[in-house]
Amino acid sequence: MTLPTGAIRFTGLSPRQARSLMTTYARFISADIPAVAAAGVTCAAHRLAAAPTIDPQTMTVEGLYTPLKLRQVDGFEITGINFTAKIPLTPDRGQASLAVAREEELVLANVIENFLRILSAHQALVHGGLVLHSAGLVLDRQAWIFAGRSGAGKTTLTGKAHRAGATVLSDDVNLLLPDKGAYHAYAVPFTGEFGRTLDHAGADDAYPVAGVVLLEQGEQLAAHRVTSAVATARLMAHSPFVNTDEAATERLLENLERAVTHLPVIRLQNRREDGIEDIMKIVKRAIANG
Repeated sequence: MTLPTGAIRFTGLSPRQARSLMTTYARFISADIPAVAAAGVTCAAHRLAAAPTIDPQTMTVEGLYTPLKLRQVDGFEITGINFTAKIPLTPDRGQASLAVAREEELVLANVIENFLRILSAHQALVHGGLVLHSAGLVLDRQAWIFAGRSGAGKTTLTGKAHRAGATVLSDDVNLLLPDKGAYHAYAVPFTGEFGRTLDHAGADDAYPVAGVVLLEQGEQLAAHRVTSAVATARLMAHSPFVNTDEAATERLLENLERAVTHLPVIRLQNRREDGIEDIMKIVKRAIANG
């Protein structure tokens, strides 16, 4: 599997698991096996004798299901509702593992996607990028990243935009990587309730980011540009999987501070009845006024 942050080579998969991954993530499966084996992370699949005994209530952060992560000498130990995993301390290379009690569970979204989210979030830091809890929408071939906590209206906004013709990167988690002073938002296999539309004909693997919007519910439609300090603090709260890791804080802050100097960050208050055209008009006006 090849993601924008690096290659992942899975070993130990059963034929059933391999077929399911190749079908579900066909866009991200590389046929160049030697290249994948030579670079990136190798992840060994295992079977557990029994599912982890853990309270699901302990695995919610900012409304987002977040498996428990414990830093060890040689990597991160991850425990989810029905899986355990290990990610190397150097996440762009090395040996990882993913284990489930039942064969069919490995390819479930709450297993494989959460493993990939955590791994990608750490890989993004290495590459100077970010993984943001957000809705990523493509309008006029530019990506707009609407970051917000659960309940801020990301999925509702995604539906409005898609009905108006927007391409959906993801309505849940999006990946931003720097590129010669600019930033691009990349296709990743992470979705929320709405899903993504990138697999439709004509969609690209990456789009230039036009701006980042801090999404909030409000009593009226309003938008204004925020300072770099406010943008950094707010986006840190929307950087899942790494913002609770003290050892990653310095690099995360560096990546955020660099990003907000290159990208306009807008605070948007909106109502459920506001249309995407009106929303984008006021967002672009706030950028121009800034």
